[in-house]
Amino acid sequence: MKTRKIRTALYNVLPGEKAHALMAPRPKYIEGIEGVHPCPPVNSAILALIVPFENELALPLIKRVNRGKYHGGQIAFPGGKMEKEDADALQTALRECHEEIGVPEEKVSILGVLSDIYIPLSNFNITPIVGTTLQLPDFILSQDEVEKVILVKLRDLFDDRNKTTHSFVRHDHKIIAPGYKIGENFIWGATAMIIAELEQLMKTNTFNHLGKL
Repeated sequence: MKTRKIRTALYNVLPGEKAHALMAPRPKYIEGIEGVHPCPPVNSAILALIVPFENELALPLIKRVNRGKYHGGQIAFPGGKMEKEDADALQTALRECHEEIGVPEEKVSILGVLSDIYIPLSNFNITPIVGTTLQLPDFILSQDEVEKVILVKLRDLFDDRNKTTHSFVRHDHKIIAPGYKIGENFIWGATAMIIAELEQLMKTNTFNHLGKL
């Protein structure tokens, strides 16, 4: 299965910031309004869970409920901040994925880790963990956190025709956001940056028929 090749690729040199820059919003934060925090970054983690779906590989993304200070209503990976009981980022990612979409930790095989991303707006430092499951999970959503799960095939994410740019206004400043337009959904910000690194990693390691099992 292609996930074995992904595991191998994750132990090579990662594209990191070069890949992140392809999908980074501009400006990264608004000077004097955002990105100024009195405390150290909040360590957090997400799980990019590669699952089989319709004979292809896909990522389950979540649409967060429309509340919260920074990222309410956005499309994201399952994840969140590290709690005191978490030994490391891996444990955080697995716990959050189980809490938010009901995937048992024991069903997940870990493939590796992508590059950390710091988000000035929320002061989160995100560690992306990459995992996989042998079967498509039965998702059980946290009603407090998740509105729905969106299964997106890697082939669709890596298709240049689905990459676009949106602009919006925040604090009276224009933000330019590259991202992925999948159906009615626009995926941008840290989520898009993580996907961009996964795509560059797979392309660099000469995967054929990206997204196929």
